[in-house]
Amino acid sequence: MKIEFYGRLAERLGRRIEVSAGDCPIAELRRLLAELRPEAAADLLRPGVRACVDDVLVPDHHVVRAGQSIAFLPPVSGG
Repeated sequence: MKIEFYGRLAERLGRRIEVSAGDCPIAELRRLLAELRPEAAADLLRPGVRACVDDVLVPDHHVVRAGQSIAFLPPVSGG
């Protein structure tokens, strides 16, 4: 699975990473990434970090399938 990161996540993990995982919920993918990259675990598991699959924001129970575009977005703040 190819995964993209933005904002602080990209600073800690790099812009893209590829992991070996079968179909799984976003929550499971987050845990896998946190295990693989413990230095970014706190950021990956934060409730404000959103997952985007094929350009659509999805909840943590959404199941990701092989070949889909996956991205993790940090919380957005504005003023």
